[in-house]
Parts: sequence; C-alpha cells; structure tokens
Amino acid sequence: MNIQEAMDDYLVHIKVVEDKSTRTIQAYQNNLTHYQTYLEEKGITQMEDINILQVDSFLNAYIQTHATKSGNQMLATIRSFHKFTSLNHPTISNPTTYIKGFTNNRHLPIYCSQPDIEKLLNSFDDSDEQIYQKTLIETLYSCGLRVSELCSLRLNQVHLGDKILKVTGKGDKERIVPIAQPCVVQMQMYLDLVRPQWETKKSPNFFINHLSHPCNRQYVHNLIKKKIMELNLDPRISAHSFRHSFATHLLDGHADLRVVQELLGHSDIQTTQIYTHIQNKRLKEAYDQHFSFNPLEPKKKEENE
Repeated sequence: MNIQEAMDDYLVHIKVVEDKSTRTIQAYQNNLTHYQTYLEEKGITQMEDINILQVDSFLNAYIQTHATKSGNQMLATIRSFHKFTSLNHPTISNPTTYIKGFTNNRHLPIYCSQPDIEKLLNSFDDSDEQIYQKTLIETLYSCGLRVSELCSLRLNQVHLGDKILKVTGKGDKERIVPIAQPCVVQMQMYLDLVRPQWETKKSPNFFINHLSHPCNRQYVHNLIKKKIMELNLDPRISAHSFRHSFATHLLDGHADLRVVQELLGHSDIQTTQIYTHIQNKRLKEAYDQHFSFNPLEPKKKEENE
C-alpha cells in the first residue's frame, strides 16, 4: 500500500470518524509530512516496507532538533497512524508497537508571585491604550487563559453579570471559567470607556485594538515582554507564565486539583499535577531556610562575654 494513500485514509478517519478539531488535524498532518519526507529520502514509499528500525531512526533524528514534548507528540501521531492502518489492512504490520516514548525531564514552569502581579497591574495609567493593556493582562491572569483563548474571546462568551467566561480551548472544547471581581470591574471599564471609541466595524471579538482589529498573540507577547523589562521582573516570565500563576495561586488558596484541571481545560490530570511540584519545591525551600542553622554547631561566644 502506498504511504500517501494510507495517510490520506487516516486523515479522513480522524476528521470524519474521530471528529478531531481543525487544529489537531493540521498538527497530525504536519507530523506525518515530516515522517513521509524522511521515509522517501530513504527510498521507502510502501507501507509494507516500513519497519521498527526505520521508525526508530526517524524519531532519533527528529529529537535532535526538537523538544522532548514534540518528540513524544510525533511518536503519538505515527503510532496512531500505523495502528489505524494495520487494523484496516491486517497484512500490514504495526512497526511502532514496541517503541517507547522519550523521557520528559520536566522543568517547573515559571510563574509570577502575587506581589509581582500587583506591581504589574498597578503600573498602568488611565489612558485608553493602557486600560486596554491592563484588561488583557488581568483577564489572562485572573481567568488562567491561553493567549490564543484570550485573543479569540468573543463578546457573547463574556457574561460579566454572572461573572463567567465561556472559553473555547484546545480541541474546540468549551469550559466555564469564573471571573474575579477586580477583573469584572476592569473588563467593564474597557467595555464602557475604550471599546466603543475603537469599534468602527461590527467585530464579534471582545478585545479589539484602536484600528478595530482583533487583538493578536504577537501583540500580547510583546506587551508582556516590554512590561517585564520596564518593571525589572524575572526576564523568563512570558505570557504563559500568567496561566501558571493562576493555577499556582489557586492551589495556594487550597483549591482542589480537579477543579484547577477543569478551569485550565486540561484533559489529563497529570498535566495539572506539575503545579503540585511547584508547591512541593516551595515548601522544601521554606523548610530549608527555616532550618538552615546546624543545631549541633556550638554557638559563638559574644565578644563582650
């Protein structure tokens, strides 16, 4: 069976039968294109000719220029593709059956302390542009949104009277996120004072700029980078750090891990558990700091003793 034909069948399957989101289908298609190109460079064009050594060789080459997470996503795509093909064509074996994923040495995510958040939010003035910018950052943090979710937020998804957002996340899954009162006030200020002046087109987007264009991710990333430098905060802080901060501060306030999972829109609880590692690390640091003295070390005598 020709590889291209097999891939076309698989992509139709995940679109029609599995009803994957457009974004997911595009990601799978990109991964499979990388895989197919590699195989063709090795002279392989038929599914029957692919074996475990070739798959392993491709993955090892791929991981040299990509992060561990990307390597495991690539493996997941290839594994799903071969499993589908072998189930529908029993004469074609699945070469990925015994291939293991890459070890993911997870680094703890960078987050902002609550004083950092306060310092950042207090740094804006009352001009239209800065009301807009403050509303972006406060919504990003207070609701734990991804930047893409923030930029695609629509007017009909924002219910300030009920203090909730209806957010469309990964896989086109919708979730309900509560809005903290300070954020409600800030969003209302933007709606009352800024947005009406900037709206020259009937845009469905909640966040629009002075040209009435929807806010884009690049603007948010640049805004945060600029503010972090201006306030001399940790230069590693990024737009996604506010989502990490949202989760960390909720757990600090004794929120249930499952609740945080729902609010973040994580499909797997293991993804959310990274934030418990942050808490454990902070607890250990606090413990070490408190017990930094050596109780067995003799006290120094006072000079005037």
